Amino acid sequence: MERQSQRSPFNTSFGSSEVAHPSDGALLYRIHTAETKLGVSRSTIYRLVNEGQLVLIKIGKRSSGITAASLHALIERNNTSAC
Repeated sequence: MERQSQRSPFNTSFGSSEVAHPSDGALLYRIHTAETKLGVSRSTIYRLVNEGQLVLIKIGKRSSGITAASLHALIERNNTSAC
């Protein structure tokens, strides 16, 4: 029996580089967690969303989160541009 490979949600590419697997296994980060991980303010998170650098997902009427894939892609893009 042939085993089918499953695509991981973290293998989504944003641009030319692949996104690494996050260590905590989260698919979505709440806004305050994304702030902490990136070391930026809440308004900067929303600015990055408006610029298309982060992906915001609504989780109901009043809640939202940032996709882990977009957050890790932003970190990777900044790491490669800093070198």
